[in-house]
Amino acid sequence: MKKCQRTIDKPLLLFGLEPEDVGMLALACGTMILFFDTFYAGIVFFGGWLVLRLLKQGKPQGYIVHLLYKHGIKLKGLITPPKRGERYSIFKGED
Repeated sequence: MKKCQRTIDKPLLLFGLEPEDVGMLALACGTMILFFDTFYAGIVFFGGWLVLRLLKQGKPQGYIVHLLYKHGIKLKGLITPPKRGERYSIFKGED
């Protein structure tokens, strides 16, 4: 009888970050290489990697997406974020 792996639901991590975060860092570094120098791109990569690791430490998967949504940044696939002071209600006219 084979034993079941305990890491069946373990998320995929690259350098300790989710693939979306690595993609954001790669996009930022690519932009820095185009407009500035590779030295600055390296600083952005390692600085961003460190900041994201510290920000996400002990948080659930997808935390950055929810943080961006909370601050009103519209993301594809999610409903439009509420404006400041606006509340959603299932009843018409109720605030």
